[in-house]
Amino acid sequence: MREFLLRALKARTSPDFSVDNLEEAGKMHIVARCISNALWVAKGLREDTIMHVNLEGPKLPPKTISFYGEKMRGMKGFVFDEKGIAKFIKLALEKGQNLKLNESFEVYPGIIVAKKSFEAIIKEKSNNMQLIYLHKKGQDIRNFSFKKNVLFVFGDYIGMPRKTEFLLNRLNAERISLGKIDYYASQCITIVQNELDRRMQ
Repeated sequence: MREFLLRALKARTSPDFSVDNLEEAGKMHIVARCISNALWVAKGLREDTIMHVNLEGPKLPPKTISFYGEKMRGMKGFVFDEKGIAKFIKLALEKGQNLKLNESFEVYPGIIVAKKSFEAIIKEKSNNMQLIYLHKKGQDIRNFSFKKNVLFVFGDYIGMPRKTEFLLNRLNAERISLGKIDYYASQCITIVQNELDRRMQ
């Protein structure tokens, strides 16, 4: 199983934003773009992928919304542009407003919102998954050996807080690089998915 975890430090955690102005929602368009690139391909959804987005902006942090490609039914004709995906994010935040710490709620088949921190997620996942941190000083992805179940961790345009990097080190997260060029977070996902797809051919 492939899992991606995006940390969006400024993305809103309350549903009081307009899907017509995602820039003002803590650059929620970046979050939506990452979800799209992780899960959708030309002929449908990736059933081998789970996308987690950890939102830490105002007013109700933290919130994590998880999209399970295998369980997202009824998406055949869905328009998966940024605005369309943002509608599901907004719905998840509406349904998750009163969640207590570590509680979760399924808002749509395959889409779950949780009151859970980024740190809690990576600690939980590190017990049974290969934990990989996308970092430009890491090992080249083309020379890297992946295990069956992998969690890719990455930050948005702000980057990863230093204390979180210390935690990733303690959890023995392996660092991989996509090369010398700095890519957008959504582009990083596409590159990683392509690399894994090619190895399965």
